[in-house]
Amino acid sequence: MFQHLRRLTHTLTVAALCLGATSYAQAQPGLEIYWVDVEGGAATLVITPSREVILMDTGWPRDDARDAERIRNAMAHAAVDEIDYLLFSHFHTDHVGGLGALDARVPIRTIIDHGDSVERDTERGRPLWEEYLRLAGDRRRSIVPGDKLPFSGLEFTFVGAHRELIDSPERRLPNPRCAGISSPEPDLGENGHSLGYMISLGAFQFLNLGDMTPDREHALACPENRLGVVDLWQVAHHGGYGAIRPELAGALEPTVAVVNNGPRKGGTPDSLAVIQQTAEVGDVWQSHRAMMDDAAHNTDEPLTANLTEDAECRGHWLKATVAPDGRSWTMTNGRTGYSRNYLSK
Repeated sequence: MFQHLRRLTHTLTVAALCLGATSYAQAQPGLEIYWVDVEGGAATLVITPSREVILMDTGWPRDDARDAERIRNAMAHAAVDEIDYLLFSHFHTDHVGGLGALDARVPIRTIIDHGDSVERDTERGRPLWEEYLRLAGDRRRSIVPGDKLPFSGLEFTFVGAHRELIDSPERRLPNPRCAGISSPEPDLGENGHSLGYMISLGAFQFLNLGDMTPDREHALACPENRLGVVDLWQVAHHGGYGAIRPELAGALEPTVAVVNNGPRKGGTPDSLAVIQQTAEVGDVWQSHRAMMDDAAHNTDEPLTANLTEDAECRGHWLKATVAPDGRSWTMTNGRTGYSRNYLSK
């Protein structure tokens, strides 16, 4: 799963392949990944080839249930109506706050977390934790790195949780990008305990590290890269606050990096500059234009799902559609329908 392969990338416009890709997808469903816009919170929806549904994070708590409705809209677009596994990267309001509203609208079978909240005794963390325990009930399960979800034909592996990281059994080569770089100060709060996972389907690999902090990203990359190269990378911590480490970005060599940010949360210039200036990173897709950044620190408009402040935002999604054999995949902007096709490594 974590083999180190030389990257093979080939980007095409959707017009070149849309007829063949469409007929093939209709005959044999593949993997689907939606990044649901919850305005700077987080919600990543995955539908496996056998139509099992995984969601990580549920956005904010709101009286109008905006985020639960946006998740449900993405599920309707994917033609699914229940969640087999609901994962929580960590216990912060923008990730776990929408659980109640979603639970009232969508059947949820199993709820997975990194272990007990390390902020459960704080003024901010206590009510979140107590509400989570009440809602999760006997559906709750905690995992450790190396655990897998039981899917046929697809590998779903947890690579980090509760500050522990997976240790690949394969021989790893030293990462030259680590030279002269020391580990950042550890973050012992909930962000630093965030859960992360890797999905592998044939040659295709998708990595989502939740809100993992710079010290955990550094540990994944140095002195050796624990994860190998990936095709699609959801960058950590909404693409902000120094969470995109160059030693990890370069080692992963992602064909596409997705920034699941909001108009004024995440997508900070320091972090976006890292992926823009790392030669091994290909296209950058964003959930939102970062309204506090200039054009130079945002990706191109066709690769951006939402362009406005949240009050005017309709919550368009980004989507990846992966062929059943994992050899090719497509990114689509839900706002415009614009797509780009890619080959897996």
